[in-house]
Amino acid sequence: MSFACEWMLARRYLRSRSDERLISLIGWSSTIGMAIGVTALIVVLSVMYGFDKELKNRILGFSSHIDVQGAGSTIDQWQAWRNIIVRNPAVKSAAPYVSSQVLVSEGAQNAGAILKGVDPQQEQKLRSHVHQGRFLSSRPFELVMGKDLAHKLGARVGDDVRLLTPVGGVSLAGMAPRMRSFHLVGIFNSGFYEYDIGLVLATIDSVQRLNRLGNSVSGIEVELHDRDQAQRVAAELRQALPQAWVISWMQRHRSFFKALKTERITMGVILSLIVLVAVFNMVVSLVMVVMQRRKEVAILKTIGASEGMIVRIFLWMGFIMCGLGTLIGAVVGTLLAWKLEPLLKWVEHLTGVTFMSGDVYYIDHVPSALDPNSITLVIVVSLVLGMAATLYPAWRASKVAPADVLRYE
Repeated sequence: MSFACEWMLARRYLRSRSDERLISLIGWSSTIGMAIGVTALIVVLSVMYGFDKELKNRILGFSSHIDVQGAGSTIDQWQAWRNIIVRNPAVKSAAPYVSSQVLVSEGAQNAGAILKGVDPQQEQKLRSHVHQGRFLSSRPFELVMGKDLAHKLGARVGDDVRLLTPVGGVSLAGMAPRMRSFHLVGIFNSGFYEYDIGLVLATIDSVQRLNRLGNSVSGIEVELHDRDQAQRVAAELRQALPQAWVISWMQRHRSFFKALKTERITMGVILSLIVLVAVFNMVVSLVMVVMQRRKEVAILKTIGASEGMIVRIFLWMGFIMCGLGTLIGAVVGTLLAWKLEPLLKWVEHLTGVTFMSGDVYYIDHVPSALDPNSITLVIVVSLVLGMAATLYPAWRASKVAPADVLRYE
């Protein structure tokens, strides 16, 4: 009975009379403010989480989880190292590669790039990104390049492009760079501008022949079953191969992802100020309600209502206001974050404005991914702050003295 009475009175006090419209407006504006704050927090945190997830997928789509290199520029006995690496149960695959800088020429157009020699049979991950032509085969001197590099050079599938490597060859005139014609068989689209504009792929034996490396390789790329275990596995490989230089993707891109994490936390703290403003508005509105309802509170006390009951009535009022604002914000924010990418594409198509340019940023669209942990944290913190804001007005209401209020009634 007490609960039903408290709930009924809380809802009744939230409804405004003709002389209390301003107080009611202030109260419900705090609810709207909290809804806006929760929506903004969920959307921004989802975008930051989407950036983190998308960039990891893009970067690791064209790079290994762990990179093993020798003390020098090449590894001669790489087969023995590979046999040791694949014995680790966390390792999914290990493939050698050769990497060097080249000048790519097509007609009168030239561009610098990284030439990477890979084993076509072990690069299913790279094969999936080819959107024109085909991936490398066992034939020598075939080439696959990024879409932006192909566009810059004006190259098409089937063309022959020239690669100029700084690794010199001996001629009658002395040391001279080596040049070789490669057949362009495919164009890939990684979705990561740095790769699409500056990476070309060829078979490992073709690159070895171009650079006269014999059977030597630049390093060994290690793929794991779980990429999040890269730090632990890298430490184990350092012990197994003390003469090798082992680096995980977490170490290679540590500064970049640390900056993303810091930015995500900073944006969350800044946008939390919207919720705090709504909370202070809630405090002001509830204090004004207490002042307007002093007579009703005094009457409740004279008929036997305890201080605890008065406190609970105003706590229920605060819970209704902050709970409703949090619920609306959580629903709207989740829906916006879920459909943000198609919504932004529609706005770009409608206005002709590009929000994310691939030649400026790492990716060419605004990613959004729902993070259940972040959404839960936003909801819990909003509810806690809202309920904390209700404590002082509820305490003030419980201390109303009936004799002072009703003395002249």
